[in-house]
Amino acid sequence: MKHCRFRTSFGGAAFCQDPVYLEGFCRFHFDALQRGEMNELGVINELLTDQNRRREINYHGIRIPEVTYLEDLS
Repeated sequence: MKHCRFRTSFGGAAFCQDPVYLEGFCRFHFDALQRGEMNELGVINELLTDQNRRREINYHGIRIPEVTYLEDLS
């Protein structure tokens, strides 16, 4: 795998796209693992109550596609 193995809860199918650093995680997610903010499966620790930090971990490295809305002209 060329990208981080952290899978976001954003749709459940998006992976962090940063390059692998150690143990399959990018540097950012590996640091979160080392601090105990998530476990080795990439699950964010439920004792982490800072919602801003939880969002940082969850959405780091995720490329959210741009959505184009088309008007229905019929």
